[in-house]
Amino acid sequence: MDQTFTKQKIKELRGLVADGDRVGILLQDDPDPDAMSSAMALRTLLGRNKQTTPLFSFKPVTRPENRTMVHLLEIEIQQADTDELRAFDKIAMVDVQPPYFGEKIPRADIVIDHHPGYEGGKAPFEDVRSRYGATATIMTEYLITAEEKISERLATALLYGIRSDTLALSRRVTDDDLQAFTLLYPLANYSLLRQIDRPELPLSFAHILARAMKRLVVKDHLVVLNLGTVKRDDLIVQMADFCLQFEGASWVAVAGKLEGKLVISVRNHGMHGNNAGEAVKSLFADIGSAGGHRNMSKAVIPLRAWRRREGTTRDSQIESRLRELFSSDIKAQAAASRPAGARNGN
Repeated sequence: MDQTFTKQKIKELRGLVADGDRVGILLQDDPDPDAMSSAMALRTLLGRNKQTTPLFSFKPVTRPENRTMVHLLEIEIQQADTDELRAFDKIAMVDVQPPYFGEKIPRADIVIDHHPGYEGGKAPFEDVRSRYGATATIMTEYLITAEEKISERLATALLYGIRSDTLALSRRVTDDDLQAFTLLYPLANYSLLRQIDRPELPLSFAHILARAMKRLVVKDHLVVLNLGTVKRDDLIVQMADFCLQFEGASWVAVAGKLEGKLVISVRNHGMHGNNAGEAVKSLFADIGSAGGHRNMSKAVIPLRAWRRREGTTRDSQIESRLRELFSSDIKAQAAASRPAGARNGN
């Protein structure tokens, strides 16, 4: 934990925000635990409350465990509106960076994130630590360095944020993540953490699961399913997580139609050079939004764009085409990850 660097960043951050400034904290679409906990921590660091520093997102929280976290920890996230954001004196964002929003945001004043791949210089204050496993780790360092009191509620949120973004400290975890986790652990509420881990699933998930199981096969370590029309996109995510547990499954791609779009959730075990984020970018960035991490990613494609490129939106043909696309990309990734001599047959 580099407290000298962090002290300087805290000084810069607090110097940027005047006592009378109204600050809006903007989160990515469908905010995750890392983003929500980091926003709570930023508000604490600035000595603000829900009224002076509300949280915003353009799209609501959908995953069951994340919705449970919102409910149990009483996290309020308002619907973002570009004109409303423009009225704030400062716009902050955590666990996300300005290019993600395109023209939907008037500006960015504060950016704190851990995701790589974005060009800097988009905000007066930036702290992007791409080697960290979670933005919540950065915010924990801020709070510890500033000697701020971390409440049980905030510690629970930050601990869950670190745990979820590092897959229980198994993905991209650094010594800084481990140190933050260790500091937060005795302050958190374990009963709340257990409740967040076991959210209620809608009965509709059982019906979708029953239909999908009839078609489920693991071929070349890949599971591909198209669920057809769904009412919530978190059901697609839940199915992808569920299918990755089957014997022999190393990659999973689950799709579903929602509000005129094809939503595709991708999972893998993050082994042997596999990269889910790069896969969806390669396959779908030309017709929709696509991105994510090494072992989990998502693509959202307008159905009209899919039809224009692929010729049909029939469910059975979407499923077979997705299998072709992912099979080809996975093989290409595997070939690229082999040593040069092996690729040349030497």
